[in-house]
Amino acid sequence: MQAAQLKVFLAKLKSEPLLQSQLTAEGADIVSTAKVAALFIDSNESTSEAVIDLSDQEIKDQIFDALNKGNNPSISPILIWATLLTVLLLLIGVFLNLKY
Repeated sequence: MQAAQLKVFLAKLKSEPLLQSQLTAEGADIVSTAKVAALFIDSNESTSEAVIDLSDQEIKDQIFDALNKGNNPSISPILIWATLLTVLLLLIGVFLNLKY
C-alpha cells in the first residue's frame, strides 16, 4: 500500500462509521481491510506525492492513530468518576439520614 493511498483511506475512514466498526471489530484484519479498500481508491483521489510503500506495521499504526483520535471523549474519565463518587456519597448520606 502506498502512503498516498493510506492518506486518502484515513480521510475516508473518518467519515464512514461502517468502515470504522469493521476495523475495530474483534479479530479484524486491519491491514488486509485497508489494502482491499485501497484498491478502490481512485487514482484521481490520491495526491501526486512520491510513491512510498508502507509496511504492514506502519499501516496498522496509522489506522490505530486515526481511530483513536476520533474516539477521544470530550469529558475526562476523572470527571466522570468524580461525579459518580459524588452521587454515591449523596445517596449514602440520604440513606443514613433516613435510617436514624
